[in-house]
Amino acid sequence: MSILPAVESGAAMLPRGAAFHWEPALLGLHALADGLIAAAFLAIGAAILYLLRNRPGLVFRRVFFAFALIVVSTGLAHLFEVLTIWQPQYWISGLAKLIAALVALAAAVVIVRVIPAAIALPTRAELQRLNVLLQERASAHTNDLLATNAQLRSEAVQREQAEAEVRRLNAELQARLLELQSLFKLLPVGVAISTEPDCRRIRINQAFADIFGQPHEENDCFTTSPFARPGTFRVLHDGRELKSDELPMARAVAQNAPVRDFEQTIARSDGVVIEVLANAVPIRDPRGNVLGCVATLQDITAHKQAERQRLDFERKLLQSQKLESIGVLAGGIAHDFNNLLTGVLGHANFARAELARGSTAIDPLLAQVELSAQRAADLCRQLLAYAGKGRFVVRLIDLNLAVEQAVPLLQLSMDKRVRLELQLGRGLPPFRGDPGQMNQVLINLVTNAAEAIGAGTGVVTLHTNRVTLTAMEMLTLNVAAEMEPGPYVCLEVRDTGCGIPPEAIGHIFEPFFTTKFVGRGLGLAAVLGIVHGHRGGIRVSSQPGAGTTFELFLPVAAAPARPQPAIVPAPSGLGQATVLVVDDEETIRTFATTALRAGGYTVVTANDGEEAVEKLRQAPTNYDAVLLDLTMPKLDGEDTLMALRMLAPSLPVILTSGHAEESVVQRFVGRGVAQFIAKPFVAEALVSSVNSAIAKSPRGAS
Repeated sequence: MSILPAVESGAAMLPRGAAFHWEPALLGLHALADGLIAAAFLAIGAAILYLLRNRPGLVFRRVFFAFALIVVSTGLAHLFEVLTIWQPQYWISGLAKLIAALVALAAAVVIVRVIPAAIALPTRAELQRLNVLLQERASAHTNDLLATNAQLRSEAVQREQAEAEVRRLNAELQARLLELQSLFKLLPVGVAISTEPDCRRIRINQAFADIFGQPHEENDCFTTSPFARPGTFRVLHDGRELKSDELPMARAVAQNAPVRDFEQTIARSDGVVIEVLANAVPIRDPRGNVLGCVATLQDITAHKQAERQRLDFERKLLQSQKLESIGVLAGGIAHDFNNLLTGVLGHANFARAELARGSTAIDPLLAQVELSAQRAADLCRQLLAYAGKGRFVVRLIDLNLAVEQAVPLLQLSMDKRVRLELQLGRGLPPFRGDPGQMNQVLINLVTNAAEAIGAGTGVVTLHTNRVTLTAMEMLTLNVAAEMEPGPYVCLEVRDTGCGIPPEAIGHIFEPFFTTKFVGRGLGLAAVLGIVHGHRGGIRVSSQPGAGTTFELFLPVAAAPARPQPAIVPAPSGLGQATVLVVDDEETIRTFATTALRAGGYTVVTANDGEEAVEKLRQAPTNYDAVLLDLTMPKLDGEDTLMALRMLAPSLPVILTSGHAEESVVQRFVGRGVAQFIAKPFVAEALVSSVNSAIAKSPRGAS
């Protein structure tokens, strides 16, 4: 009977759902059950097939494959069961079941054939027993190997001990030689060894040969005759070439004494210069006789260069600090001068405006201009004092009297809560100095001390005594260049203030340096300059929270001070005298001309020294005095003075300069200078100086 017609005839059959009277719940139950079975069987079959594909060496592979076919065919049969609920495809469903049956039958055959092999597989207990047995056999084999290995090691150790004993015996004979050879060859220090008393033959290492630029095999002996010595280098000490008998090895052998740390310079013919530190030690026998010499040369070129670089760096650092100090000084000066110039310009503008309106009440304004100019002059004097070149009116000063006279002014500059105590020594000798400058020192130091105490109560003590300074004690002072050991009067200013921080104490004498606020002026810098100008010294000791002490040392006067010349009044009967004013500053020429003309003089001006000499050459008898600036372009004041003296030897010359009077006067002693007037000066002082100069001259006396 053909299957296909039977399938086709199935269309006349009723589906299985009709048997269930198309009850939905019953239909859903059978469809869900058969569908889930089909899905599960198909999934199991697919998983087994995936396992077989990815695990080629799986045991009983055919059994797994047969089982996979069973579950897949069974899953398809259940799938067709779901189909027959609605479609009467009973032939297809039966065919699927038949295929599943055949596959199951074939699988059964495979399983039956595999059963003996499966039964022959060891059980878990047998596997564990076999594993234990295998471990025991492996352990036994390992122990055998370890024993054999230990025996081999023992034999190797014995062999090595025997070889080591042989090596030890050999090394004991050669150790000293090997050590010396290693040191000799590998040391970075040049080594030379000679076993001859005259050191005619020496052995050198590579470092020694490299220093001299010689082959390693060369005999670099320096004690032989000059012709036997290589001519490719020179040995110098302090710039002088050493002779053969002056070299370290020769000296060590000749003196039978070591030569230590001898610096010398190797100048090679290839232009290389190496600085070395040489040491030479004689080799002696037990009786002390010289057998040879050992010398070492250490290349210290890099060390010397580093030392020079360090010194150069320190010099540059010092220069940088000086420039920084100059910058601070310039800024402070500019600040103070701008304030003063503001007063001058402001009051001058007001005075000009008042004159333009026809007002004559300008005296107060001009007084303020004059006051500002005087303060500017005071600032210049402080600058000269800071430089140690201030203009001093030198006379004998009693330090105790100077302190007592300054007390009222000092108390005015101090807070009422700060007490001033005096501890004045008795019988102090006088010193030479400028009272005004010393007053400034007292005011600056006491003001600083009072400000260090602050808003609280405290004590500022002024103590004076006489001391004798030694050269060692002067090392602890900030001294002037001219200061020498000997007797000094000491002014000590102590306070109970906050003290000076250690990092700031080295800067307190720098101009415009302050730990309080900006714009305090020269302060302690001026104090230092004044003390140095008096050929003295200063010492500072301070501890934060415990106060500060300033000690000023001023040299005791050896003789009475030279009396100051009196100002000579204007001479009578001079007639119309003519003064030649020589200055490169137009404002000074204009002011001097106005002042001298107001004093009754005829004035001729010259812009520089060359013009002044030319005018005097044309009419040497037309002038009664010369006002000469010391610092000018082209021909300066000194050269101009020499030229004027050649043209008119008796012509009185009044020098003017912004520098210190003492330095200028000392510079021109015996050169016929009639007067010196320091800038800035007022009209009365200028006219008085010219009057005095002319009155003392032969022209004035006649």
